[in-house]
Order: sequence, then C-alpha cells, then structure tokens
Amino acid sequence: MIRSCIVLFFLLIIVLGLAIYSGHEKVKIQTILVSGNAAVSSDAILATANQVMSGRYYYLFAKNNYLIFPRWEIQERLLEEFKTIKEVDISWENWQIISIKITERRPHSIWCGADIKAVEQKCYFVDKEGYIYGLAGIFSGSMFVKNYCPILSNQLQNISQINPLGSYFLSKNIYIQIYDLIQILDQRGLKVTTVSFDGADFKFKLDTGPEIIFNNKRAFELSFQNLFSAIETENLNLEKDASLINYIDLRFDNKIVVGKKEI
Repeated sequence: MIRSCIVLFFLLIIVLGLAIYSGHEKVKIQTILVSGNAAVSSDAILATANQVMSGRYYYLFAKNNYLIFPRWEIQERLLEEFKTIKEVDISWENWQIISIKITERRPHSIWCGADIKAVEQKCYFVDKEGYIYGLAGIFSGSMFVKNYCPILSNQLQNISQINPLGSYFLSKNIYIQIYDLIQILDQRGLKVTTVSFDGADFKFKLDTGPEIIFNNKRAFELSFQNLFSAIETENLNLEKDASLINYIDLRFDNKIVVGKKEI
C-alpha cells in the first residue's frame, strides 16, 4: 500500500509538472500561417482557431501547446462555421509554427429556392456537387444556371428553407448527371439557363425559349437520345423553330412530344 501510494504520488507530481510546463512560452504555438483562402478572411480563420485552442484539456494540459494542440477539432469547427471552405489541412510547419491550408468551394451554379414563380428570390452559390454554401449576389443571375428545387427531404430537420447553407437540393450523383447533360447540350449550341425539379419531373429552360421536360424513371442519356437523334436527322431544328416551340417532352420511351405555341 505504501509503495503504491509513493508511485501514485510521483506520477501525480509528473502529471502536474507536465501540465504546468504545457503552457510555457517555449512550447506554445506562436504563429499560425493561413493560406488558400479568398472568400473567408484570415482573421476569421485565426479567431476560430485561437478560440478552439483556448483553455486546457481536462483543466490540465494547455490546448495551445505545439505538440498536442486540437488539430482535428480546429478542422471540424472551420468546416462547420464556414460553408465556403471545402477542405482544411493543418500541419506542423516549424517549431511553434503551424500551417492552416484552406481549399474553398467554387461556384458552379446557383440555387434560388423551390418555387420558380416566387416574386422575391434569394439565390445561393452551389459547388460542382450540388452543395449550397454561400449567398449569391444579384450579378450572378446571368452568369450561372439557376436551380429551383426543394431541399432534400432527409435534411429538412436540420436545414431551414430560410437558411439552406450546408444542404443539398439534389443528391450528388443526380446533380452531376444533370450538369453533364447541360454540358452536352451546350456543346450542341443549346444553352440551358434554368433547371427546375418538382419532385417528379425535371425541366430545362433554354435561352431561346423552349423547355425540355424529362424525369429519372429511366437513364437520362436514354431520354435525351431521341432528342439528339431528331436534331441530327433535322426532324427538329431548335435554332430555326425555337420561337414556335413551347416545350419538348422526353418522358416517353421511343418518341418525343413537341408542344408548339399557339399563333
């Protein structure tokens, strides 16, 4: 019993000594280098990092210690607070110097809510995977394709329509497929300005006026195959007859339905 108490006493002394020394100036982080950020300010990143590193582990070891600072907690907090940030890499740069390298999301399209007919529309930037991450300015209206679609139902408990940051309106796979189609159409001279989805059908609004209607009951490529065949065989001329066409319906297996405007 006496021997155990002596060992425990010396262990306690060692732990307390390390705890006191963990906050010494010689082992404390003195410099944080921030790089790769543009939309998020370095001051905001530093403020978050310093906040996470304030205090001690279990009231003993200083969190701003160069060797034991909460690296993963800083990373998690930055990703949670700044939706513009896609990736965070934190590493030891030199003694008492750490580096925070930021990879930010890039705008790929914009999301403007669920209702395409809404009078007041607040739009948000969307990255290449369909992730909503930042408020878009009015200037972005003509620069990016607009998306109108409800937030995915499995996210409604945590995401509000008022603040959709950090959510998806389509699954990543569907979003990527949709924009692969838009790229193919663009290569054929058909520019899509708006994508809308009501839970059943998708609609592409072309800059020339007509809408393309389709769904995902079968592969998107198969739905558009008939359209491309009609264009290639000149049975459909969307450049010449665009002003006469109201919509092009691709929801049928072996044919397309062209709805013409009433003259």
